[in-house]
Amino acid sequence: MSYLVVARKWRPQTFAEIVGQRHVTQTLQNAIREQRIAHAYVFSGQRGVGKTTAARVLAKALNCERGPAVEPCNACDRCREIAAGSSLDVLEIDAASNRGVDQIRELREMVRYAPAANRYRVVILDEAHQLTPEAFNALLKTLEEPPERVIFVLATTEPENLPETILSRAQHFHFRNLSFGEILETLERVVSGEGVQAERGALAVLARLAEGSLRDALSLLEQAMAYCPQGITDAGVRELLGIVGTEALDELVEAISSGSTARVLELSHRLAAGGHDAASFCREAIWHFRNLLLIRACGPDSPLIEATADERPRLEEQAARFSEEDLTRLLQILLNTQAELRRHPEPQIHLELALLRMVNAGRLASLEETLAELRRASAAAPAQATPTEPGGAPGPSRSASSNSAGATGSTGPAASAATPDPLATLREFLARQQKFLASLVEHATRWELSGDELRLHFSAEQRTLAEMLQAREPSEKLRRVASEVLGRPVRVCVTLEPIRPVVAETSPQKPVPEAAGELPTALQQNPAVRSLLERFGGRISSVKPAGGS
Repeated sequence: MSYLVVARKWRPQTFAEIVGQRHVTQTLQNAIREQRIAHAYVFSGQRGVGKTTAARVLAKALNCERGPAVEPCNACDRCREIAAGSSLDVLEIDAASNRGVDQIRELREMVRYAPAANRYRVVILDEAHQLTPEAFNALLKTLEEPPERVIFVLATTEPENLPETILSRAQHFHFRNLSFGEILETLERVVSGEGVQAERGALAVLARLAEGSLRDALSLLEQAMAYCPQGITDAGVRELLGIVGTEALDELVEAISSGSTARVLELSHRLAAGGHDAASFCREAIWHFRNLLLIRACGPDSPLIEATADERPRLEEQAARFSEEDLTRLLQILLNTQAELRRHPEPQIHLELALLRMVNAGRLASLEETLAELRRASAAAPAQATPTEPGGAPGPSRSASSNSAGATGSTGPAASAATPDPLATLREFLARQQKFLASLVEHATRWELSGDELRLHFSAEQRTLAEMLQAREPSEKLRRVASEVLGRPVRVCVTLEPIRPVVAETSPQKPVPEAAGELPTALQQNPAVRSLLERFGGRISSVKPAGGS
């Protein structure tokens, strides 16, 4: 007998052997048990997840000599013929190469006759989405009123390309991608049955590269068995498939956590010299940092992590070096780089720039942190530290504006602590639970609550913060929080106050001090301004009066 490849040798022969598709197999078994067999099915899903296999098992279960049975016996002549592909009543047609209207018309004539030797004639159309529109039209009437004892199974990887008229006449089952754990467990069972020694780390690499397809995993296993006849090792699999070793990924983590640009550039040069292309390394780095993020977010025992039990302690130690925000930022850089590498003329240089961005990403403060720091600095600033406006008149302080707002019936942020009211409760809740929203709304000059409308007023100088709060996501989140705290549905309106015109004074204005530079000096003493200068490395070059040009 000729050699049978692993993917065919270990193809499931019963519903119970089909991996990861219980929602499909159980429904089909119940339909057989209750004698509620549909005349047409659509099996959709990515390649190698069991669509055609399930169709063959269904054909065997319906035509088994001991059935119809919820599981085929695989021992009778009918089961063996269907498994061998020699049954006259089970037709498996490749719609990619038999996609025309003439082939479908021939099929229609064929299914008009009763089954030759079985209870049911089963027609399996693989890659059914590739049929032409004319072929679909020819098939439509047969699917609507099929001959007795004829069942159609349309297998497709692109169900969205099937006409609605076809989908509405069939039961649609979507086959999901298999998880990393399901594929790894199946590979371990196969190598055990084949009597092959294999390191679990090597099988984990194959399971991850399969990306949800069991057939792809088994094909990769076949390659690894041929490449490593003495036993499948992690190093052998990585060498065979051109995948970087775990040492390179560990070194990348070390370089980023220590902030060493030299180390990441040296690592990139060594990988290029070793024949590893930029796209392959980027893909492996994405997988690695995704695992680190999952450990930080879900814990080291999460089934979402694509790593063996032996690898998890090492990953857990690496994940502890970063925050969730850090890992999210690093993963986003890698994802953007992966998309750009496909069209970049110099992929190696592009990868090096991405690695440099990853090293420097930890030095960047988030917007929330910056706003919170400015808020704390503003709160610590004494009222008398407010700089004077040109002409010597003191600028309006927050406490003064708050008192004025309270006098008009509105509530200012500073007055909320002294006057308990629903808005004060809302501000306190935001300060505790929604730091980012709190950092935006605290700059409102006036709060108004009228009926079911919450209105926040911002000065013209705070236009940027007002526009950020008007964005869809922050605005919707503030609406939900406000409705919950206030105990009733409310709308949130953000308004920008107009710039006040400069009114000409009858008395001559005092000249603005220039030589001494009192105003820049006073501004530099303000904690909020000083925090901004320190954070962004800025300096005060000139000061202009409000409303001036």
